[in-house]
Amino acid sequence: MDEENTTFQGATIDMDEAPVEQETPFDRLESRIDTLIEKYEQLVSVHSQCEEKMAGQEARIRELESKLGNSEQQRSEIRTRLDAMIDKLGRFS
Repeated sequence: MDEENTTFQGATIDMDEAPVEQETPFDRLESRIDTLIEKYEQLVSVHSQCEEKMAGQEARIRELESKLGNSEQQRSEIRTRLDAMIDKLGRFS
């Protein structure tokens, strides 16, 4: 078989010695696209985790608001009963 040689500006390169795989612009583009896809998938995962955390926090807020409403109602009832007891005591003095 004949040996293949490439001549470029006076330099001869034996084709058997030439690097087989050189990164082309398409290879770089593909690599960057793959990196962007990986980052996007990570962001989707983080977003999902944030949504779950936020849903949990919203549920906790609703629970605390309910407890606060109950506490305020109890306080109002206690105040009414105390006022009634003070009135009863005031009648005896």
